[in-house]
Amino acid sequence: MFTRKPSALAAQALCVAALATVVATATPASAQTVVPCSASALSTAITNANTAGGGTLVLARGCTYSLVTAPLPSIQATITIVGRNTTIARDAGAAPFSVLSVALGGNLTLTNTTITGGKTPDVGNVDFGGGIANRGMLTVTGSSIHHNEARFSGGIGGGSGTVTRIVNTSVFQNTANVNGGGLANDGDMTIINSRIHDNTATTGVGGGLANDGTLRIVSSDVNVNHASGNRAGGIANVGGGTTNITSSNVIRNTAAVAPGGILNSGGAVTLVASRVRENTPTNCAMGDIPIPNCPS
Repeated sequence: MFTRKPSALAAQALCVAALATVVATATPASAQTVVPCSASALSTAITNANTAGGGTLVLARGCTYSLVTAPLPSIQATITIVGRNTTIARDAGAAPFSVLSVALGGNLTLTNTTITGGKTPDVGNVDFGGGIANRGMLTVTGSSIHHNEARFSGGIGGGSGTVTRIVNTSVFQNTANVNGGGLANDGDMTIINSRIHDNTATTGVGGGLANDGTLRIVSSDVNVNHASGNRAGGIANVGGGTTNITSSNVIRNTAAVAPGGILNSGGAVTLVASRVRENTPTNCAMGDIPIPNCPS
C-alpha cells in the first residue's frame, strides 16, 4: 500500500510530535546521591531513597560508616549502594543488629563495600543475617563480608521467597550459633566467582553454607570452614533443598562429626567439574543421602 509523501513542514511537525511523545513516556534515570562520611547521612540517604521509590547512593571513598546507636533503615525500594573502598560497620558497643537489611519488596545492589561487625539478637525472626539480612532481592558484587555473627547465617542470610546473588565477593570469618556460618539460604541463591572461607557454625551444620532452598555455586571456593559442634564444615544441604556446585572447590573444611565437606540430609546435591578433597573427618561419606561423584 502506498501513501502520499508529506510536505517538509508536515514532516517537521510529525517529528516534533514524536519527540514530545518519547520525552513524555521516557523513564527518568534513578536519582544519584553522594553520601558524606557519616552514619547519620547514610541513614537519611536510605530513608530518602525509600521514600522516592529508589535511587543510587555513592559512598565516600575510603570511609568507615560506623553504626553506633541504631541500625540503618531497611531497604524498601530499588536501591544501589556504590562503595569506593568503603566500610559499613556496626560498632562493637552497639546493641545487636544486622548491618544491612532488605525488606520484603526491597531490592538492594551493593558494590565494592565491606560489611563487618553485625550481630543479630538471638530472638524471633531477626536472628539471621548478621552482616546482611535479605527478605527481598539482593545482589552483592566485589565486596567483603566478614566478622559478623547471627544465630543463622552469620554473614548473609536469604529468607524464604528471596533472591540473592553474590559475585566476586569474599565471605569470611563469620559465625552462626546454629546453621550457616558464612551464609544460609531459604530462597534462591547464586554464588559466582566468590570465596567462602574460614566461617564457623558452632552448634549446627554448614560452617561455610547451609541451604534448604535453591543454591548454585559456580567457579567459587568453599574452603577452610568449620562446623565445630556438628556436621558439614563446608556445605550443608538440608530440608529438601537443591544445591548445584559447578567448577568449584570444597577443600579443607572440618567438622566435629562426619561428613566434613558436604552433607546432604534431604533434597539433592549435584557436583559438576568440582573438587571435594582434604575435608575432615570425611569429604562426603557418612552423610544421610549419598552425593554422586563425591569422594568419601
